[in-house]
Amino acid sequence: MDGNGKPYPRRPIEREYLGTLNDVVSLDRWRVICEKAAEDAQAGNPRARDWLARWLMATESRPLTVLAAEEASNGPRAAAEDEVETERRRIAENRQLLDVLHL
Repeated sequence: MDGNGKPYPRRPIEREYLGTLNDVVSLDRWRVICEKAAEDAQAGNPRARDWLARWLMATESRPLTVLAAEEASNGPRAAAEDEVETERRRIAENRQLLDVLHL
């Protein structure tokens, strides 16, 4: 982050790596990974709970979300609107997961 607390722009190579990761880990595959983590967390696995908490608190998920919004849009306004909608969906999914985990 810079002195104003804003993240540095992604370098082209970082965008390529994130794009490749997105290609390899499809949404269906990611769903299976998340379901397994939720099951393990509910069974008491502290590492699964920690992993889920980091994602649910958006400490790791934002960069890929932002990249996807930027790539899918035609400009900054569309990217911002896509990011807001993605965040709304993420919050709703997190609430459902918390209900399942009884947290």
